[in-house]
Amino acid sequence: MKNFWIFATVFYLGHSFIHQLLAQSDTLHFYQAYSSFSNTEKAEWTSFENNWNYFEYNKIQKNYKVSKLNCKNCTSFYADVYLEIDDAGKVTHVRFIKGKKCGISCNEELFIGLFENSLKKQHFVYLKNKRFIARFGHVLKC
Repeated sequence: MKNFWIFATVFYLGHSFIHQLLAQSDTLHFYQAYSSFSNTEKAEWTSFENNWNYFEYNKIQKNYKVSKLNCKNCTSFYADVYLEIDDAGKVTHVRFIKGKKCGISCNEELFIGLFENSLKKQHFVYLKNKRFIARFGHVLKC
């Protein structure tokens, strides 16, 4: 009888843990506060990200005719991207990991190309010799 209760408890905890992971997968965010970044690197990244969101991200949204993100018709428009920055501050490697357009997973070449090309143009002064994953775009919690 003791083994039954141990099994039942482990099963319940495991099931609830897996359920939480699956439930959060659509709203998982890669926050841009990377622990390995110095204060100047974090400031440069934040500045870059704000500029990118204002200019490049808006262009990509217009390309796909996404005027607004809202819970009624489009809850996500983003890409998770792996970046490598060399010792000169140049983005040398961009790899698209996953992305969504209006809640639907997207791996079409144009979508991926727009994100990758806009990031390859970047040059950083303080961010050097870094490898990390960043989320570009937005996901709403509806």
